[in-house]
Amino acid sequence: MERLTPSKSTKGQGSFVQNLQGATGTGLAAGTHVHKDWWAKTLSFDTVLERAEKAAQDRTDYMVERSEIQPLVADGEFKIGVRGKTFRPTDHCLQQLSTRAGVKSASILREMRADGNADQLDAETMVQIANNSLRRVKGDKVFRLRTYGDGTARAMLTDKYAPVDNRWYLETLREFLPDGRFSHDKSDEDTVFGNILLPDTILDKSADDDTDYGGMVSIGNCEIGKRRLSQYPSIFRAICMNGCIWGQQKGQKISKVHRGEINLDSLKTTIAENISLQLKLIPGGLDQFLACRSKGFTGSAKGVIAAVAQEMRLNKVEAGRTLEQFAQHETHQKNLFGVINAVTRAGQLGSAQGWVRMDEIGGSLMNLTDNRWDRIKTIAGTMTDKDFERAFVLSA
Repeated sequence: MERLTPSKSTKGQGSFVQNLQGATGTGLAAGTHVHKDWWAKTLSFDTVLERAEKAAQDRTDYMVERSEIQPLVADGEFKIGVRGKTFRPTDHCLQQLSTRAGVKSASILREMRADGNADQLDAETMVQIANNSLRRVKGDKVFRLRTYGDGTARAMLTDKYAPVDNRWYLETLREFLPDGRFSHDKSDEDTVFGNILLPDTILDKSADDDTDYGGMVSIGNCEIGKRRLSQYPSIFRAICMNGCIWGQQKGQKISKVHRGEINLDSLKTTIAENISLQLKLIPGGLDQFLACRSKGFTGSAKGVIAAVAQEMRLNKVEAGRTLEQFAQHETHQKNLFGVINAVTRAGQLGSAQGWVRMDEIGGSLMNLTDNRWDRIKTIAGTMTDKDFERAFVLSA
């Protein structure tokens, strides 16, 4: 994978934007290749994360067996009943229901109400079609039904589907690109889709570079099966006041299917490398994260994690979970990188507040000096069984 460099054929494209008068002023926003009008429309990571958190608080995912899913008519409409509640499926959910149930024509349920004139009889027919197909699905087969407080069911997924939380993806990007701005937003409650625009101060442009370009990362992720997790960096000459991108060169894309067990730490590394290798960044956050792999240790990971717990003031439960996560997922990473991954994995097993705290500790560990890391390894070598008893509470 090579660093993106601007093409001579695009030089000069979008140069008119520098003198383009708009509602907020003339030309580019300071330190960017984006017109002031468009930069004013971009969003901070905090704003986008707040929106994603609000959506997460408004929804409930039901992991239920097929026998608990009941197509029914309520208020003259086709709805899905689950555990005493009823939900109106969106078109996307209807399509998934048809596919999961093996309806002969997978689009028939969606099409039956597509014109908005579906009545009670249509709804009853839809119930018959759905039940006729569902009866052939094993009663103990597990599905994930995503519902919202507005009474809608947004998705019906199999238990093999592994959603990547939009908040995790956004937080990962914010960790690496803290000064980025969210642009070209086409997101909804279940999907993030847009571009992360980078101020010029983030890009490391050496003297022999063509400096007349900006950088961005295009991202996408959907928790209900509309799109894979995806990302590709790109460089561009300018973005004008209506969001048109001039002289764009797209980099190499990464794509992750939501299926099976997803190793978030490995995915985080892939995301970091994809950005870092194609867009040279000044802050060094990505390089710093990846460089933690060079801070290795020998001997038992138990002693190192006990010493880390002492240094970072983890309680016994947090330390125990960290040790367990290291043993399950990180034994091949006998270095600080593996320890950080174990810490952030452990955070996902606690409360929302605890998750944030453990992520912050992971960030602090990423900034360890060589001296502090050496001290931790020295302390690890002195740990005894009594020290371990004081450090850990392990799951039964």
